[in-house]
Amino acid sequence: MNFFLNSPNISKLEKKYVLDVFKSKWLSSNGKHTQIFQNKVVKFLNSKYCLAVQSGTAALHVALKGIGIKKNDKVIVPNFTCNSNISAISQCNAIPIIVEIEKDTLGLDFKLTKNAIDKYKPKALQLVHVYGFPARDTKKIISYCKKKGIIVIEDASESLGAKIGNKQVGTFGDINVISTRSEKMIGVGEGGIIVSKNRILFEKVKLFASRNSPYRSKKDPYWVKYYTNGEGYNYLMPHLLGAVGRGQIERFKKDILPRKIKLGKIYRKIFVHPKIKFSQKLIKGHKPVFWLNSVYFKNFNTNKVRQIGNYLLKKKIEIRPGFWPMNELKNFKSIYVGKKNFSKEIFNKSIVLPSAYNLNEKDVKRIFSIISNYLKK
Repeated sequence: MNFFLNSPNISKLEKKYVLDVFKSKWLSSNGKHTQIFQNKVVKFLNSKYCLAVQSGTAALHVALKGIGIKKNDKVIVPNFTCNSNISAISQCNAIPIIVEIEKDTLGLDFKLTKNAIDKYKPKALQLVHVYGFPARDTKKIISYCKKKGIIVIEDASESLGAKIGNKQVGTFGDINVISTRSEKMIGVGEGGIIVSKNRILFEKVKLFASRNSPYRSKKDPYWVKYYTNGEGYNYLMPHLLGAVGRGQIERFKKDILPRKIKLGKIYRKIFVHPKIKFSQKLIKGHKPVFWLNSVYFKNFNTNKVRQIGNYLLKKKIEIRPGFWPMNELKNFKSIYVGKKNFSKEIFNKSIVLPSAYNLNEKDVKRIFSIISNYLKK
């Protein structure tokens, strides 16, 4: 590919910390660099507790287990998101209540969410921020969930650094999860982080991620180390990945984050065309991080959009589709709430363009030129 969708952003700092892990001879979980990584995430988000785990999917799974989601409990999830969201619910034998999205930021639609809450009385809700854009109705949804006693798992996997007003996404929920897969805002290869200000909920989630073994501190007698309360998972992040995470979070604010935001603004400046729109709008008071830049061909049919996508791939421009609508995944037992399947329209008529941190204005102009010339045919 000449232009990549995303690229790992690795510096000498990450390499230094990884080499230090090899020297320490401690490769497993709870390493020094992982602990520092967690502390720095807490500081960046102005939160209280953080746990690094092996994937964003693992983070979602133990978040649900930790808040007590069990068989036949209902959990709201947006229709347009990564399938990890619905898979994590399925892992708990719970029932996903799939709610349609709004057209501005592709987040949960408040009115439909309110209807789903009133009708199905879910125990929890997954609030997802798509492609680095804070969900438009975040505050309304959070407020209504508090009123109804619904636990919110905020999924900021794609949006670390984004804000609504002066408040960071990843701090609105009772439990917050962020992916650290290699192409995300910060990447360690495969990983995730769980953040919360609620100590009681956090400790429950942490226990499930730590094999549900409550006696692992240095204060506990050695013979109870492997006792378990029951079902639990070995999800903690290994030290090597924690070292990469430490380097990433230390560089994030001054290096990685501004590059992504700058690229998003370049796209908005260059991509001005009557047949091309961005899939997401800029909302007043919201500060997106432009993890991915997605364009929407409203007036084209699905076949035409896929022809454009195939043409771009032939030109060595890496692209991806939108998320497959959750209600179109037939192997999950779920309930759908929505009047018009806007998620399907976005899936059929949008293309996600290269958004790697090292792209520049010249690159974006070249990508725009290739698309606009094709549209003349």
